[in-house]
Amino acid sequence: MNDLNNKIYGLGEIVFDIFFKENQPVEARPGGAVLNMMVSLARLGMPVSIIADMVNDKVGQLIHNFLKENQIDDSAIFWHQQGRSRLALAFLNSCSDAEYLFYKMQHEVIPDFKFPTLKPNDMLIFGSYYAIKPLIRHLVSDFLKNSYKQGAFVLYDPNFRKSHLNILNDVLPFIEENIKYSHITKASIEDCEIIWKTHHIDEIFKIFKQIGGKYLILTRASKPVLLYTPNKIYEFKVNKIKPVSTVGAGDAFMAGIAYAIRLLGIKPDSISNINEVYWQKIIKTAIETSTMVCLTYDNYIPTHKVNEIEAILKK
Repeated sequence: MNDLNNKIYGLGEIVFDIFFKENQPVEARPGGAVLNMMVSLARLGMPVSIIADMVNDKVGQLIHNFLKENQIDDSAIFWHQQGRSRLALAFLNSCSDAEYLFYKMQHEVIPDFKFPTLKPNDMLIFGSYYAIKPLIRHLVSDFLKNSYKQGAFVLYDPNFRKSHLNILNDVLPFIEENIKYSHITKASIEDCEIIWKTHHIDEIFKIFKQIGGKYLILTRASKPVLLYTPNKIYEFKVNKIKPVSTVGAGDAFMAGIAYAIRLLGIKPDSISNINEVYWQKIIKTAIETSTMVCLTYDNYIPTHKVNEIEAILKK
């Protein structure tokens, strides 16, 4: 069962999301892939901490207050005193899928992170551009390797955007290293098409294995989720819904994976012992958390839905 002495750490960029539909702003809230995951996990009662850098401006303080309200430890955040907070404009199409426009901090300096030392069975979740950002890559790489060697459970989501396609050749070694030092990688079929130039499942699994990947959970929008393990490939049906917004859906999916792993008491050295029943619970939890987020403009699971997620793991 869950050990509250073990913490879940999230490493990733923090942004402020503004949603547009039919070219009109409709919602705004704190975001960023890892922040979204940490909020969902905190609402599910997990002890979480976020590692990031932020600007100390009005938007930054708004996000800071939001983290406190959701009981997220932000003591590992590095605060810049110059620049502007990152913004992400999400333009939703008729299918509620988003096209993004990002505004950076303007004042980019290497953050003086105070990385925590992770203990065995702590969990590290990381991904997106922050995990491959050239400016801080040496810091991220050292922290990742140390956490893995210390026995932390490492989960990675590349969440690679088309807007970064021009730097793919430079950062591909970083993505591959992240996969190598992660116990589980969660990726979308879109990630794989951009990164590895293929949508063929067999080819994706072959590449993943060749670079040292261990377990790959592959999401494919409305198609079944695929799970690649060293011994078997599983398939899991997803829910048929009409989404309000798909922003944060993949993040909620990742949070569901982490939550189920923690509640089921799975350790890094026992992943190979997970049977089909447990994988079913893990993936079903992830699908349900993702579905809940798709039905709102929120990037994280609604607080009134927590009991429904908990119930999945008790069956």
